[in-house]
Amino acid sequence: MKKKIIFILFATVFVLFNTTQAQELTQTIKGMVVDNESQISLPGATIVIINSKPLRGTISDNDGNFRLDNVPVGRISLKISFVGYEDRYISDLPVNSGKEISLNIELKESFSKLDEVVIKANTNKEEALNKMATLSARTFSVEDAQRFAGGMDDPSRLASSYAGVTPSTVDNNEIVIRGNAAKGILWRLEAIEIPAPNHLAGMFSGGGVSTMFSNNMLANSDFLTGAFPAEYGNALSGVFDMKLRTGNVDKKEYAFQIGSMGIDFSLEGPFRKGKRSSYLINYRYSTIGLLQDLMPQVTGLPTYSDLSLKFNFPTKKYGVFSFWSINGMGNIANVLDKDTTKWETNMESFEYDISYKLTASGINNKKILNNKTYLFTSASFSETEYINKNVYYRMDLQEVPVTNQNELNSNLSFASYINHKFNSRHTNRTGFVISRLSYIFNVENNTNIAENNVADFFVNSTGQANSYQFYSQSKYYLKENLNINTGIHVMNFNINNEIILEPRLGLNWKFTNKQTLSFAYGKHSRIEPLRIYLTEVPVGNTFERQNSSLNITKAHHFVLGYDIKFGKKTHLRLEPYYQYLYDVPVISDSSFSMLNYDSETFFTKQLTNKGTGKNIGLDLTLEQFLDKGFYYMITASVYDSKYKGGDGVVRNTRYNQNFVFNVLSGKEWQTKNNNTFGFNGKLTIIGGKRQSPLNYEKSEQYKYVVYDYSKIYENQLPTNYFVDFSVNYTINKHGYSQSLILQAKNLLLQEESFGHAFNYKTNSVEPYGLTIIFPYLSYKIQF
Repeated sequence: MKKKIIFILFATVFVLFNTTQAQELTQTIKGMVVDNESQISLPGATIVIINSKPLRGTISDNDGNFRLDNVPVGRISLKISFVGYEDRYISDLPVNSGKEISLNIELKESFSKLDEVVIKANTNKEEALNKMATLSARTFSVEDAQRFAGGMDDPSRLASSYAGVTPSTVDNNEIVIRGNAAKGILWRLEAIEIPAPNHLAGMFSGGGVSTMFSNNMLANSDFLTGAFPAEYGNALSGVFDMKLRTGNVDKKEYAFQIGSMGIDFSLEGPFRKGKRSSYLINYRYSTIGLLQDLMPQVTGLPTYSDLSLKFNFPTKKYGVFSFWSINGMGNIANVLDKDTTKWETNMESFEYDISYKLTASGINNKKILNNKTYLFTSASFSETEYINKNVYYRMDLQEVPVTNQNELNSNLSFASYINHKFNSRHTNRTGFVISRLSYIFNVENNTNIAENNVADFFVNSTGQANSYQFYSQSKYYLKENLNINTGIHVMNFNINNEIILEPRLGLNWKFTNKQTLSFAYGKHSRIEPLRIYLTEVPVGNTFERQNSSLNITKAHHFVLGYDIKFGKKTHLRLEPYYQYLYDVPVISDSSFSMLNYDSETFFTKQLTNKGTGKNIGLDLTLEQFLDKGFYYMITASVYDSKYKGGDGVVRNTRYNQNFVFNVLSGKEWQTKNNNTFGFNGKLTIIGGKRQSPLNYEKSEQYKYVVYDYSKIYENQLPTNYFVDFSVNYTINKHGYSQSLILQAKNLLLQEESFGHAFNYKTNSVEPYGLTIIFPYLSYKIQF
């Protein structure tokens, strides 16, 4: 009887499987066509699937919406046309059977407005979504983060492949842009500034284990590395302009993903069918966290979880309202084994418990005022909490406090801008941002662990401040092949009452059909952590607020660009640049500079604005976008990053690794069963990290690593070589799709240096590092 039942089940599954395979697997592509400047909908636009036989297409309705049903799975290309506008092409769009595709297609108005004049505008990732950006900007997609070797579904790790970017470590996603610290990056979400959204980020360092953005939530976004448009304020080194996609307005969809980084579950759909309001929610819990719950004796591994959501509510009279939120928490703790016979180095003598929490939420409204103008308004709140309890034990088990830090930072903001398209040549965007900043800072710290057995630095401080930003920027086409971006950004910080005028300028001249020359300039500034200005520090027998008159750090960015296209999907870009940083806070008669600031560094001396810095370099990108399943990208950056501290001496910054070289490539195949298989590889060659020379005498005396900071960052480690790879396989079935992703970082087992450690066995100082292959395995199902 059992054998008969098993046979029937097997036969049923076999029949169903073959029936499914016999069916043509299709999906729906839908979206809206709008003017790229005014955002008004374009009814009557034509959307055609290129090379479809017979030719398939549709026309947008009165609201600019369109829908293409029964589109075969695989990669397709679209052509979008509208009278008086440049044609738009979307190439190699991936279509799977598990999820509908929703597109927001922006068309650029042509000067001529004649039917017979057709200008082809290909969708290229070397161009930013923000059309005010002139140079050093590009779009990155969720698909890139999934597909590129080393991307690991993380925007920061993906960006480390781009020209001008130096990655940090295998297990850290901090990135350095053109020699600048990651703390100078502006992170924006839904057009609003947020703290660096990385799990277990050191306060203000900008890096962590991974970002809190799941690939299930993100839409195509922008990444900028210099000379930003005027709307980007409070940014010194780079900009991540992140966007969340909108949930499906027609049907419920789900995605489940499990892998070495975590377990994700997302759901989306309409609140009420036919009303076009929607929800999108994603929750993730780290895999390591699950393992640690099962094996509590395992310590020293990072655990985290995050929750993201976006609700969208279109209205007839008041525009589109959206509510968004990201929330994350993480912890890493190590319980010390106090059997000193097992200790090899003093790095094993620390017991710590570190946690980081972030929440950021906002309500946005976008209202079309007329066919030339729309208004954007937002109110948002963000908060971060950082707790670091760290204790060091000497060989006799004497307990030495290192730090006991509790810190809370928050930002309440209101922002608005009005975007007006005067005509096909000229568009202006003018807006403002008002922010209320506050912090609570409580720390007990040991400033000299080698010699001190007790904490000697104590702060219990709170404070508030306001910042005001105003900007106006315009894009003007002098000719169809020549445009200018110009603007002004103004910032005021009420702690020092400094008013900063920041002019911005960009020029693009397409002097042949395939070649473009560009120039961009921008003055930029960024407020240091609020506690730097307001914390009272001990001076004699009293406490004084010494740094409230500090100016904000500023920089001039100059960038030239030359771009040449060798075909429809291949181009070469060169970008030489120069950056001059000034008004940098430093300590007099010291090598210290805020350009090298570590968030766990505390100081008691007064800061001055006598510091400067210079970054000069050349970025190169040779790239072929996906074509017949094949792509490659070669990037190279050669740069020099110097700074001058309070002692007037010019030195290398801690980030001056001099060069980085990347080669990425991959190939994708479509199988007969509508499945997709891809293989991707990446080679990175990068200059060695900067380190300070050792003070061997003191290190051996105290059995603790002591550096000679009078020669800070003089030494450079050898060149590093990293190889990453990824294999992707997507299986399409009727009503759902499955994806399997395998990635591995550091196949060459390159050692990551973390400085030095004192070896108790040999009674000497030795290099300390980590050699691992970082695996990433993920299974995802969409239905």
